[in-house]
Amino acid sequence: MSLTTRRALALMGAAVLGLGVAGCSATPDGPSAGGSSSDIASLVQADQTTEYDAVTDELGQPTVPDGAKVCYVTRTLSNEYWSFVAQGVENRAKELGIQSQIFAVNDEASITEQLDKAKSALTQGCSILLASPISATGLDSVFSDALAQGVPVVVLNDAKGTLPGVVYSGPDSLVTGASAADFLAEKLPQGGKVAMVEGDPGSSNALNRGEGFKNGLAKHPDLSLVASQTANWDQTKAQDIATAMLTANPDLKAFYVQNDGMAFGVATAVERAGKTGDILVVGTDGIPQAKKEIQNGRMSATVSQKPNQEGAAGVDAGLWLIAGKSVPSWIEVPAFVVDADNVADYAEGMP
Repeated sequence: MSLTTRRALALMGAAVLGLGVAGCSATPDGPSAGGSSSDIASLVQADQTTEYDAVTDELGQPTVPDGAKVCYVTRTLSNEYWSFVAQGVENRAKELGIQSQIFAVNDEASITEQLDKAKSALTQGCSILLASPISATGLDSVFSDALAQGVPVVVLNDAKGTLPGVVYSGPDSLVTGASAADFLAEKLPQGGKVAMVEGDPGSSNALNRGEGFKNGLAKHPDLSLVASQTANWDQTKAQDIATAMLTANPDLKAFYVQNDGMAFGVATAVERAGKTGDILVVGTDGIPQAKKEIQNGRMSATVSQKPNQEGAAGVDAGLWLIAGKSVPSWIEVPAFVVDADNVADYAEGMP
């Protein structure tokens, strides 16, 4: 079925339903009052993955209806990565002339606190709801309510769910983990023992990065995963865990760490063991401090993401849906490896 046909069928279905609920609904001429969840959900192309640049080339610059507002329910902004995603949302909103509001939690692991923030956001006139759920299904009840009100929902970076009609903007975390394994294989041609320091075991990013790393190692049998433990995204815990791993495995060759904050702790443990430069430390996210650590030799690499683009893609996706345009269920913003060879190209900020 062609894209044009899918759009026509979606819009015909919305007209037939004619259910009146609050919020903006997708129509051929843009937003209007009185739609249903099918107006938005039917425009989201299930199981379709397309890179952000390609979607933009096809759909063009989004238009902004009068009075539109984008709300982003994020994780804790004390984690620098999420502050960059929020910045991406705010920058794109300002560029397009749409109002934005950020709802951040204090506790990185509190699903309940984030759910309360999401419920609050939906009562404050949001035309588009963006979120980075702590749990893959933790905000589904709010997402369902938003869609029922004709409000597009876009998940940014973490916890890609399965609720129909929700768009995901971000990288493939399985590929992120596999990229780290490939980097270690390239730098350790003779193989050796490696360890992994994991994030929150309830986080989709942690689970998928770990699975991707293990899948990647399976392609490189000379690399052996001898230790893997969660530090719950905490730098101090990561340092303690890495210290114990080094004691138990004095011939360890490398660490893969599921975010950069924890990688700083691991790098300190390696430094105190007198093995900086001898043991590879690969982080994840690509925050500015990680790139400084690569430049000074305490870290070997980071699998960098593109939080500004993820945030911008979320804003655009919501506006395209309000305008009645079909959008892929996954707008991919691929991650990439930053190491000593290219770190100078990304010295400031994040893409």
